[in-house]
Amino acid sequence: MKIISWNVRGLGKSRTVKRLKNKLRAINPQILFLIETKLKAKEMEIVRRKLGFSCGVDVDADGSKGGLSLCWNNNALISLRSYSPFHIDADVDDIDSGVKWRLTGFYGNPVGSLRSNSWDLLNHLHNSNIGPGLVMGDFNEITSSFEKKGGRLRSEVQMAKFREASVEDGTRGRGEDFKQRTYVKD
Repeated sequence: MKIISWNVRGLGKSRTVKRLKNKLRAINPQILFLIETKLKAKEMEIVRRKLGFSCGVDVDADGSKGGLSLCWNNNALISLRSYSPFHIDADVDDIDSGVKWRLTGFYGNPVGSLRSNSWDLLNHLHNSNIGPGLVMGDFNEITSSFEKKGGRLRSEVQMAKFREASVEDGTRGRGEDFKQRTYVKD
């Protein structure tokens, strides 16, 4: 199953939508999670359909900030659990493998002083999780200063809180396997 999580940084321009559609055509994912759409849910629904996805959950942007969309085609594929401006949580019924698993699309609060709320949410979402799952998205945080090139220094306390949340959630410990599936923008 092909799954993509992408921080699009705005989908308001038709040129941006066309570029995304062309990239998706080449990859052909079954599930797509978009972050920072910067669109209202009704506007995102129109874009989602242009991208070729008939089903989805679209979360409003707050003015020109945020906005999430989880997209898929087979109506039986995904069952929604919950959503907020910072997450979309669902169960996936993977017909090809016969496995049911949990998918959480996540957007860490971009305001550093509020980021601990993100880790509380992440822990809350997965306290009751049993079985396989995937948490993907833009956490707006790093686990170590070695992950960062240039720019201002990150708070060691913030990174430690993120490490704690990801260890409690079970999202860490995948080492090189995790890094191979991570795209870094230089």
